[in-house]
This record gives sequence, structure tokens and C-alpha cells, in this order.
Amino acid sequence: MTIKKIIDNKHYFYLLLTLIGGGFTFYYAMLGIIEHKGKFDSIEFITSTWTNNYYAKSLTLDFWTGAIAGTFFIVLEGFRLKMKRIWLYIILTIFVAFAFGFPLFLYIRELHLKRKS
Repeated sequence: MTIKKIIDNKHYFYLLLTLIGGGFTFYYAMLGIIEHKGKFDSIEFITSTWTNNYYAKSLTLDFWTGAIAGTFFIVLEGFRLKMKRIWLYIILTIFVAFAFGFPLFLYIRELHLKRKS
């Protein structure tokens, strides 16, 4: 497979990341709900990553920094390319998962760029 072919089909990679990110996030969230007797404990969810473990704190800060940068990218790039329904990716990022919303945006962005060229 040539590099050009890989680059031309990178939108499929973004779609794969969307499915993996959304699927695993949903799976583990459901396990958390089951663990808490069928109720979503938002405080437990938020504080679960801010443990006394410095590795967890490192990963949490890494995630939030990337999520904030990715959210700004979604908004700015979406407006720059005049994409429709940019707000949808932000809502999906907030209410489903960053690991779902951001790759989905990248997938749709690639399709948008292919249509324009």
C-alpha cells in the first residue's frame, strides 16, 4: 500500500478511532453504573481520576489539555471550513466522550475536504 493511498483514506482511521473511543468509553461507563447499583454517580466519576496517584493525575491533566485543545480545534476548523452542525461535535464530546466526538469530527472533516477538492 502506498503512502498516498494511506493518506487519501485516513478518514477510515478516524472512523475506527470514533468507534473504539465511543465503544470503550460507553462500556466502562456502564460497568461503573453497574458497580454503583444502577445509578450514575457524577461526583465519583469526576473524582475517580484525581486520586493520590501521580500517574493518574498525569493522565488526567494530559486528557484535559488534549480535550480543551481538541475542542478549540473543532470550533475553529469547523468555522474555517464552513462545516455545518459544529455544535453537534461539541455536544457529543461533552455528553458521550472526547474519544468519540473528536475522531468523529476528524472523520467528517476529511469527507468535507474530499468533497471540496
